[in-house]
Amino acid sequence: MTLKEQLYVCTLARCKTISRASEELFISQPALSVYISNLEKFLKTKLFVRTGKEFVLTYAGEEYVKRATKMLEMKAEFDQIVQEVNRDYRDRIRVGIQHRRAVGLLPPITPVFMKEYPQIELNIFEGIHSELVEKYEKHQIDLFVGVYKDELADAEYIPIANEHVLLVLPAGHPANRLAYVREGHGCGYPYLDIRHLNREDFVLPTKEQSLRMSIDRIMEEHHIVPGKVMELSYFETIMAMVEQGIGIGFNRESYLGSMVKNCNLRHYRIGGQSYTSRIVIARRKGAVPAHVRRLEELLLRQAEKLLPEDSLGKKGRQD
Repeated sequence: MTLKEQLYVCTLARCKTISRASEELFISQPALSVYISNLEKFLKTKLFVRTGKEFVLTYAGEEYVKRATKMLEMKAEFDQIVQEVNRDYRDRIRVGIQHRRAVGLLPPITPVFMKEYPQIELNIFEGIHSELVEKYEKHQIDLFVGVYKDELADAEYIPIANEHVLLVLPAGHPANRLAYVREGHGCGYPYLDIRHLNREDFVLPTKEQSLRMSIDRIMEEHHIVPGKVMELSYFETIMAMVEQGIGIGFNRESYLGSMVKNCNLRHYRIGGQSYTSRIVIARRKGAVPAHVRRLEELLLRQAEKLLPEDSLGKKGRQD
């Protein structure tokens, strides 16, 4: 950022003479004199009147210097910010994260990060998957935390977990009797063959949400034809509808930790093969500042607390 014109005029106004101003600016006296003369011709007004060797500001010159001084002060402030950014003292991180995922991941780690990096501005954008992808593509967010679908150009991914997609049934549904536990799988959830639920009614997220994308693939693969489908965007409402027997639902494993516990719901892994979604931190390729790496580390540690060990770093059927 250069403001040579403003610097030359303000220096001459303060020094009063071409000789002192040129010495301070490290340019020749003739060069400074020609520069000021050309500027006055360009502006079609005098900034200085010459009284002997001194240069005295005109009214227009005084008004110019008032504004030029502010511009130079702003430049000095900006140069300081650039210095701090380059030294990793100051910066901004814009994090895009899905609504439901934000509840469990961000509140515990945000005060830790802000205490360690008080000069780093942390901006958080919550939204559904499609909204966040659009923001990332428009360079409106720097880190994307969510389901990896390979949409993001020129991005590198830090795996968080392969998170299980769970079937959710009301406690009184007859299909609960068909669930089974796999030998040697200490996963915490029994399995249920989704084909038992063909022609059932479902309560599902909207088509713009990432979980719905996974659900549609699962249903297509198992040739499930739903009966009535109710679409809702808020997961607490979906689970409440499932509890009331309105339909079958789906949820993500990590969402359960930040939701109101409901004893009248039953959760199952989908039988035959465990379906998972790959949860990642996505960022653009290139050098990564220390504060960004620290935020990524905190996100990974918090994810470990929310998800069971068998979800972290292990592969299932990804959707």
